[in-house]
Amino acid sequence: MFKVKSILVLISTAVFTLAIVLLVCSPAWATYPGQNGRIAFVGNFTGTWQVYTINPDGTDLFQVTNLPATELFPAGWFPNYSPDGQRIAFSHDMTGAVELYVINVDGTGLTQITHDNAENLFPQWSPDGIHILFSAQYIGDPFDYHRLATIRPDGSDRRIITNSLFDDIFPEYTIDARQIVFSSSRGNLISALWTMNSDGSHKKRITEPALEAGAVDVSPDGHHMVFVNQAGTELPSNLVVSNLDGTHQKNVTERGQFIDPAYSPNGKNIIFSGAAAEGDPFNLYIINSDGSARTLLLACPNSCWVPSWGSKP
Repeated sequence: MFKVKSILVLISTAVFTLAIVLLVCSPAWATYPGQNGRIAFVGNFTGTWQVYTINPDGTDLFQVTNLPATELFPAGWFPNYSPDGQRIAFSHDMTGAVELYVINVDGTGLTQITHDNAENLFPQWSPDGIHILFSAQYIGDPFDYHRLATIRPDGSDRRIITNSLFDDIFPEYTIDARQIVFSSSRGNLISALWTMNSDGSHKKRITEPALEAGAVDVSPDGHHMVFVNQAGTELPSNLVVSNLDGTHQKNVTERGQFIDPAYSPNGKNIIFSGAAAEGDPFNLYIINSDGSARTLLLACPNSCWVPSWGSKP
């Protein structure tokens, strides 16, 4: 079933000239409430892809990681801020497998937390910072699908919480940690959003199959979500805000090259990656949560991917 690159087909469905297709989502991943802090993302400004942070006014670009060149598509790093804004979890393939890592926001304390020669992707902190939710495809698994799992930031207490014949990806907690929103191919769909209890029970599809919805982020107040409408599996796509149950959907961008949405900690803004046209670099943009006042945050000559907006420590 899914390998890393085929997951990326679901991640953004952006088709490049080399037929690499990317849907990001960015992480999809929930933004936790607080004062607006720095924004983490993946970029290439020095010849290799690394995790960077920047102020929400576009100042003080800072390189967090200094890691070997990766074969993993850069959007597959999926950096995600801890609720306190002090650490970032991300994926990298420096060992040959795609493992999860945690690093302090100043670049110190790099720690590998998975060691199982698997594809460990889409890390998402729990609201209390005690666990990291993620998706894993285990090498040698006869069914070759991605399951959702949790682990502590020190690498202990790993638990699998979904187990099906379909891929479950892009997981994130609701702000009360009682539910998880995720994207899945369950029912032989291209992609749809689902909710379930945090123990994996009571799964329910919340978006219609025609939307091919993915890359979801839950608002800090827990009442709304923003996701990518990737209907047709290829860009153009647009960003949609809805209630947490999928009702009352509102387009907050027109159809275009828009992926990776994430709320600000105060819930007033959404950051995302966008390109002027197919094949152009993806830059970082900020809009109000109602879709108004789009502004360019950072122009990226080699594209910037999967922003995560942290709370101010």
